[in-house]
Amino acid sequence: MSKLPEVSSKLPYSTLYGPPKDVDAEREGDQVVISWSPIPFTEDDFRGYMLELTTCQNGRLVTETMHTNETYYVTIDGQGCNQASSGRLWGVEKHGYTAYVTIEWP
Repeated sequence: MSKLPEVSSKLPYSTLYGPPKDVDAEREGDQVVISWSPIPFTEDDFRGYMLELTTCQNGRLVTETMHTNETYYVTIDGQGCNQASSGRLWGVEKHGYTAYVTIEWP
């Protein structure tokens, strides 16, 4: 089995819109619902939202990056990990990404 190298690069940054606001995360058991107020993108600029979540899956932390056009996202975050789960949220528009917001994890 071969291992791919980890690559890190900067996202194209946009100053046309501010970061997401009113970000909230609520837990019910292993389910975490993350919600936020919509960014007032123009229809032409709108490309949705990007989340980077580190959650506990089967006793180990897993980091995933996902896209949504909604103003909420539901994820599963189990128990049994040695470190805390976490998340970040960006707005996405055709010129780049807004500043991110750190999600206060429940």
